[in-house]
Amino acid sequence: MKINFILVLFVVCFSTEIDAQTYKIDAGHSTVQVQVERFGVIDVSGRFKEVDGLINYNPEDILQTTAESVIKVHSYDANNKGGEDAVKGVFLEADTYPEIRFKGMKVIEKKGTQYLVGDLTIHGVTKQIELLFTIKGPLLDLPTRKQSIAFNGSITINRQDYGIAFDRQLPNGIKLVGNDVKITLMILAIAE
Repeated sequence: MKINFILVLFVVCFSTEIDAQTYKIDAGHSTVQVQVERFGVIDVSGRFKEVDGLINYNPEDILQTTAESVIKVHSYDANNKGGEDAVKGVFLEADTYPEIRFKGMKVIEKKGTQYLVGDLTIHGVTKQIELLFTIKGPLLDLPTRKQSIAFNGSITINRQDYGIAFDRQLPNGIKLVGNDVKITLMILAIAE
């Protein structure tokens, strides 16, 4: 009887480990979008096309989710050459700070909503954030014949917190560029 209990315990523990999976971000089917107010009139958006990283996910225990990602600043695209140059140059100084990094270390729950807590590094400054997220899947990715997940997340940060201190204003005192930056992630990740 004691041997059967130990065997069952071993199988349960082993199965939990098997359920955890590492997924690699598929940059071709993922987007990291940013949105910021311009001239106090309209929100403009752009996206980073080069994102790489891993998500460790166990559908049986979402609270154990972790993630790491690297975004190449020079990959910023806004369908507007002047805007792209300003973001890469004046704001993010891509030649000095070529990458944006995120390391999500633990998940917390607030009123049934999950947040991935981790360190976000932009412009050489690292701050701890709580990234609101959801995960769909795993489901079969037909082209690769592997399991895949969709990781969707969002957060609004203050660019001033990351040393992006561009403060020019219009004659009426409205900032040329707002401080709040909304970041939206739509990530497809494929099992390794």
